[in-house]
Amino acid sequence: MRNCTRWLLSLGLLFVVTLPSVSHAQTGDWQPGPDAIGDSTYDGFIDIPSNGSAVPGSGTFTVAGWFVDTTAEGWAGADDVQVFLGQMGSGGTMLAKAQIAQNRPDVGAATGNPFWSASGYSAVVNGSSVPGGSQTLSVYAHTPGKGWWFKQVSVDGGGPATGGAPAPSQPVAGAPPQLTITAPAPESNVCTRSDYTIAGTATDPGFGPSGIDRIDVFINGERDSRYSTQLGTTTPGSDGTWTLTFRPTKFPSMHSNLFVYAHSKNTGQETLVSRGFNITDHC
Repeated sequence: MRNCTRWLLSLGLLFVVTLPSVSHAQTGDWQPGPDAIGDSTYDGFIDIPSNGSAVPGSGTFTVAGWFVDTTAEGWAGADDVQVFLGQMGSGGTMLAKAQIAQNRPDVGAATGNPFWSASGYSAVVNGSSVPGGSQTLSVYAHTPGKGWWFKQVSVDGGGPATGGAPAPSQPVAGAPPQLTITAPAPESNVCTRSDYTIAGTATDPGFGPSGIDRIDVFINGERDSRYSTQLGTTTPGSDGTWTLTFRPTKFPSMHSNLFVYAHSKNTGQETLVSRGFNITDHC
C-alpha cells in the first residue's frame, strides 16, 4: 500500500482504487488504551459503520472490520476485540464482544501475508444502546504483548436521548451466538507432556452468556465427520469466558484443528469457529 495505488479492504471485497499516497497516520492511528505498552505496530480498519453514518435506534447493527499486529508471526495477533460507547476505563460502556479471526482473504492477498487472512472481526450491537445524536464508538483490540489499543468511529445514534448513557440492552431475537477461541493461538504448538486448557468467549447477543447452554468442542473434524473426536462440552461463565481441558498425548503429534460450537437456548441457533494448531512431542 504505497504511493498512487493501494488496496481498499472493505467488507470482505477487494478493489483497486487510485488514491493519494497513504500517510503513516493511516496505519498508526490505533491509540493506546488500558494497560497498553510499547509503540503501535497495528494496522486495520473499521469498515462498518462508516464515519458519520447513522445507526438504527432499534434492532441491531454490525460493527466490523479487520485488525493485524504487524509484528505477529503465524496469526493476526488479536486475542480479543470489544466495542465500546466512549472509552474503556474512562466512563465508556462495553456494547459487544466481537467474533475474531474471521475470514478476510482480501487482507491476506493485499498484505502478502496468508496468516492475516484470518484478521476479520465483527460484533452485533443493539441499536437502543447508542443514544440519539452524535456518538463515538471505540473498537478495542487486545494483543498478548501490548494490551488494549483502540480505533474510533463517529456515528449518529438513533436510540433514546439519555444524556450520553446507553439505554438498557434488549433481547435480540434471531441473532446467532458470538464465539471466540483465545487459546490455543492460531498455528501455535501444544505440548503432549501435560494437559492443555482450550479457552474462549461465548455470548448470546440478546441474552448474554447465560443464553449459551452448550459449547461442544471437537478435534480433527466437524461434529458429523467420521474423523472427529469430541473433547467435551462446557458452558460459559458469567463473564462470557469458557474453558475445556484435554490430554494432547492421546492424539498424534501433527497439525490439528479444533471445531467449537456454541448453542443458544433462546434462539436455537449455533455458531461454529475453527482453529488450527500443532500437537507436538518436541517440547
